[in-house]
Amino acid sequence: MTDRVTVENAVAYANHDGIELVGDLFLLQAAKYLPKSAKGSPALVAVHGGGWVAGARSAFQYWGPHLAARGIAVFAISYRLATKSKMFPQAVQDVLAGVQFLRGKANAFGIDPARIGLLGASAGAHLAALAALSGKKFTGSYPQDPFAATETVSKP
Repeated sequence: MTDRVTVENAVAYANHDGIELVGDLFLLQAAKYLPKSAKGSPALVAVHGGGWVAGARSAFQYWGPHLAARGIAVFAISYRLATKSKMFPQAVQDVLAGVQFLRGKANAFGIDPARIGLLGASAGAHLAALAALSGKKFTGSYPQDPFAATETVSKP
């Protein structure tokens, strides 16, 4: 890992049904390396694969620093995995909470809140697509989230 990248592990972003959701945040040390005219880094919320029943955010342990060193922040999140009794839409709600958290804390992290995207691997790509295309369908289920009122998409 390069000395230009800061890593914050296990950053809590929400608590859903008694489960603390955390992510690993990979950031370029913006003050030193970004142009003064930059409004903030673009960012990706990274969603791991694992067939919806396995996997871990550590799947992005190499992509996170690689992208951050190139000026793209990465927030690799954990989400609730499917069980026989709970399968849907909990994981999508967790992904959206990750987006809301990152947008809500964008200024603190040096991220441009209008340039946040989703990155997913396998089942994580499916969840990222559902989150991106669902509009407000899966938001609002956890009003206690610190950034529950934060929009998940940028207005043009």
